[in-house]
Amino acid sequence: MNIADLSIKRPIFISCCVLASMVLGFLSMKKLGVDLFPDVTFPVVTVTTIYPGAGPSEVETLVSKVFEEEISTVSGIKRLSSRNSEGVSVVVAEFNLETDVKYAEQQIRDRVSSAKRKLPTEAKEPTIRRIDPADQPILVISLSAELAPAKLYDVASEEIRPRLEQINQVGLVGISGGRKREIRVELNRKKLQEFEISASQVVQAIKSTGMNIPAGKVTETSKDIVYRTLGEFRTIDDIAATVVSFIGNDVPVRVGQLGVVKDELEDERTRSYLNGQPALFLNVYRQSGANTIRVVEQVKKKVAEIQSEFTGRGEKATLQVVQDGSKPIRLM
Repeated sequence: MNIADLSIKRPIFISCCVLASMVLGFLSMKKLGVDLFPDVTFPVVTVTTIYPGAGPSEVETLVSKVFEEEISTVSGIKRLSSRNSEGVSVVVAEFNLETDVKYAEQQIRDRVSSAKRKLPTEAKEPTIRRIDPADQPILVISLSAELAPAKLYDVASEEIRPRLEQINQVGLVGISGGRKREIRVELNRKKLQEFEISASQVVQAIKSTGMNIPAGKVTETSKDIVYRTLGEFRTIDDIAATVVSFIGNDVPVRVGQLGVVKDELEDERTRSYLNGQPALFLNVYRQSGANTIRVVEQVKKKVAEIQSEFTGRGEKATLQVVQDGSKPIRLM
């Protein structure tokens, strides 16, 4: 019996099979992942290192070449190159197409970990990333308010970003624009020469003093008492009162005698505007393999919830979606 005969003799059975197929197809389509780019991974790994205050030649000699010597021993490398600019080193390792990119990334991490001890002490922690065409923000949200720059950045960093990162399948929320609060110690060269103290001594004194350190414990009959020294700075005056050295093992020399401690903002590196007004941008990235449309809908719902809370508290802060990465996908 062929399909035609079965369809004629059993119409109800065939109708049920067709309806079941349609329902199953509809449910499967609802769960199907939708994205703008296909899931393609290129075997390219980058190592980015920040070396503040160094010129391109120093960055190349002290950072890039150190990593290149270590990474060049990894098997499967097709090309190894580096880009060096002021304070930034980017080493790019391109592997053969048949190389497993996850294995290559792990090998790069191992080599970078062994090479970090050769870097200058001022160099920051290297960032290792794979090149992914889908590694771009799916949503850009602007934050504008009648607040001081440092306060506005704190609102974005401490109040909004953690709540967005808690959303399911949100991988990262980055902040662009704005300036963070920064405590600066401006030393007087004449004072340093007068007291015969170097700038590195001041730095070391502030590092060693401004932290809480465990001081041990005392065991009694029924309980243990733990002690710690409280040295964490809470005000600018605490930093200015930090002892750097002693004159004749008797008279203390403090940071406030060697310079001025200021509560300012960090150097401006990026600047963002919305409709001609200063604003902060929050770039939302999804996790690998996540459904872009579903993640965007969840983030928008959370943004509306946060905005309603701002309005309820009487705060003049405005959250607005300025770039939606799901629009091109919906139009396809």
